[in-house]
Amino acid sequence: MANATGESGLLARIPADWLSPEERLGAAPVEAGMSDAAVFRIDASGPPRYLKIADRKAAEALRQEIARTRWLSRRGVRVPRLLRTLEAADVAAMLTAELPGVAIADCDRPIGDIVDIIARAFAGLHALPAAGCPFDESVAVRLERARTLIARGEVEPAQFEWRNRQLTPQQLYDRTAPRAPAGGTAVVVHGDATFDNMRIDAAGTLGLLDCGHAGRGDRYVDLERIASEVEEHFGAQWIAAFRRSYGIETWDDDRAAFFADLYELF
Repeated sequence: MANATGESGLLARIPADWLSPEERLGAAPVEAGMSDAAVFRIDASGPPRYLKIADRKAAEALRQEIARTRWLSRRGVRVPRLLRTLEAADVAAMLTAELPGVAIADCDRPIGDIVDIIARAFAGLHALPAAGCPFDESVAVRLERARTLIARGEVEPAQFEWRNRQLTPQQLYDRTAPRAPAGGTAVVVHGDATFDNMRIDAAGTLGLLDCGHAGRGDRYVDLERIASEVEEHFGAQWIAAFRRSYGIETWDDDRAAFFADLYELF
């Protein structure tokens, strides 16, 4: 996240005719969103909205999030509704409506219902025709992204899981890349399927936030992350229920382990 000074500077770069004075004054920074972007909640003059702004190299990532969010929305995936977008050469911004629903951590439904809602939603997402998806989240693309982040010094090894804590980012990459799985059917993935990026509404429908890494990829990009989140928040005994509701009969441990380690580098 940008610091307070950076957030103010980014707000100042938004054209006066794109953001109203009331919206600008009512923009309150929140600790959420993609790295190197500033995120604000706006409650003034209307229902809650979220404003995300990025510049320099982060602007391209935000442009990708805008495009991928729009693509998912047009295919019936419940994502934040885009109200306004700005895609200039050196700065990007998007204003979205608040996605209805509660965070997984705040959901008072029975655990079994929560797990079932998540599993069925991702089964539906992965059933979308991947051939028509223009965004590439293949293993090769994600490995290249990891190499770029390592070269920029943007991978923090202190955040690694204990199994990898003794490794540098480059060492982890060197150990992980040769294990890249071959084959498999490409599906439409969210790309960062953490519980923080999910909301469940009153009707029991799952919504997805932060869709900047959605695209054609291996289903285990999402499945491994969700299984890890289920274990962390609810206990390992619920993973089998997730797999059953999703509809996967045989779990590929090697594939899951590869994507677990690759995720560490993002």
